[in-house]
Amino acid sequence: MEKEKLLTVGQVAEIMKLPKSKIRYWDDMNLLTSSRNQQNGYRMFDMEDILTISDIDFYRRLDIPINKMTNLYRKSPEELWTILDETETRVAAELAELEKKQQGIKHRKDQLLSLIELKEKEFIDEPLDVERIIPIDLKDPNELQTYIDNPSSLVVYSNSDHEKELTYGFAVTTKEFVEEVTIWQQTEQTKYEYKQFLLTIKSDDPLENNFQSMKEKLKEQGYQTGTMIGRYIMTAEDQDGFYRDYYKTWIEVSKEHWA
Repeated sequence: MEKEKLLTVGQVAEIMKLPKSKIRYWDDMNLLTSSRNQQNGYRMFDMEDILTISDIDFYRRLDIPINKMTNLYRKSPEELWTILDETETRVAAELAELEKKQQGIKHRKDQLLSLIELKEKEFIDEPLDVERIIPIDLKDPNELQTYIDNPSSLVVYSNSDHEKELTYGFAVTTKEFVEEVTIWQQTEQTKYEYKQFLLTIKSDDPLENNFQSMKEKLKEQGYQTGTMIGRYIMTAEDQDGFYRDYYKTWIEVSKEHWA
């Protein structure tokens, strides 16, 4: 190619719609064979370089590692297939992780929507979605991972025998942590009606909460109440500067009205 037809990095960048810094980086990594203008030392590229840049850009868009692009045209079809296969495996794992994150975001948004709805409506009729509660053991890496993956696995529990006592635990399925002690478990024989409400607990003083006041409101509506179970949603600072924990909470109610 004649010298006067060589292109500068700026001209190539404009043609290829690529940042000049990226082209310079590929050249510095010896992926290209640019020459230098002897008068000013600028990089100069010919048509072969442009085609190489196009191929490198194609593979990089497929997320092929830059170190796999060395001597691109010297690679056999078998070598290229192996590189693509390795990259496909890695990308599949990354997609699975992204899907997990997406599900986590969706679940968290649903939890926050529950909080917003419960702030607007005092009580909601909704089935309990907790199967079993076990004690908290943060020294158990599996339990800790359960909380990290899903903060709403943290629950607060109170039964009718000890109404003012709040017990903290983890919500698990009946098939998880089978060796752990069970604080509470739902059975097919004991299905209850539940009212759902927003439980608020002062973070540094769990005894300061709205549980009793919510029970009184249900009593005024003619309900008898039993076990209470709340799933953690979030912690936030209130208008007085105190941190409060918010729980989406179910409480057993009896359809029998007070006489």
